[in-house]
Amino acid sequence: MFFFFWIAVLIIGTIILYKNRSQDEELLALKLVGYYFLGTFYLAINGLVLPVGFVISLFLRPRENKSVKRGAAIFGLVMMIIGQIVY
Repeated sequence: MFFFFWIAVLIIGTIILYKNRSQDEELLALKLVGYYFLGTFYLAINGLVLPVGFVISLFLRPRENKSVKRGAAIFGLVMMIIGQIVY
C-alpha cells in the first residue's frame, strides 16, 4: 500500500513540474522521471548516506527547461531524504 503512495507522489510531482516547463521538449516527462531517479540515487557507506545522483545531476547542463529538470532532481533528493527518515 505504501508503494502506491510513492508512485502517486512521483506522478503528481512529475505533472506539476511538466506544467511549469518553459519550452516544449520531446519526451520531457520521461526526462523528468530520469532526473527524479537520479536525484534519489545514493550510496550508503558505514551509515553515511551520500547523495551521489544529485551531485551528478548538478554537473549535467541541459539546454532546455533547466529549472524544471533541476527541480526534478531536487524533488528526488527530498524524497530520498524523507525515505531515509521514514525507514
